[in-house]
Amino acid sequence: MNKSKNKDVKPSLEISQKELQEFMETLDPKRNIQDLAATAAEIIASAGLSTNWNDILPMLDDEEIAEQLRLASHIIFRAKLVLEEMEKNPSSKNIVYNTMLMMDTLEFANIKGYLPSSSKVNFNKMQTQTSSLAIAVKKEKIIDTIRELAKDYPAKGITWLRKRASALLSSEEKRGYSYRQIVRDTKGMRIKKG
Repeated sequence: MNKSKNKDVKPSLEISQKELQEFMETLDPKRNIQDLAATAAEIIASAGLSTNWNDILPMLDDEEIAEQLRLASHIIFRAKLVLEEMEKNPSSKNIVYNTMLMMDTLEFANIKGYLPSSSKVNFNKMQTQTSSLAIAVKKEKIIDTIRELAKDYPAKGITWLRKRASALLSSEEKRGYSYRQIVRDTKGMRIKKG
């Protein structure tokens, strides 16, 4: 009798495949970031603006567009940088995931009023013209140029590609794209052939 009673009381430890999949998805920082970027892109597209990467960059500091669109462009910009870093360094996924959890907790604490009001982020006061943002945009432009050149000139090595990128970008921009600076900004960069 006890045996049948124990069978009746035995808790079900099995979870469905769907529940397991949903749980695993919440633990996937890459997918979470891609979803955030896709949501931001939908906001920009719904305003009738382009979501191409080269069109996103000018939106970062464009005071002529709505704050919501500038925020969306920042989400896409940061998402791209984080995803590229995760691709280069897969072990960073854990750091990214924990940072996301921390930011969720911070948002909850802000909503609840547990943190002083001075700790809240005010987008209008945010310094968008920071050196780190300028450096990231510049580096992205250099990398994009080198990748495009690599497609057009597949037989050329990284040294030639860097020199060519320096010549092209220096004619477009007055300074900041010397060969030496490009070598520094693309240290460790690998070009995928084909």
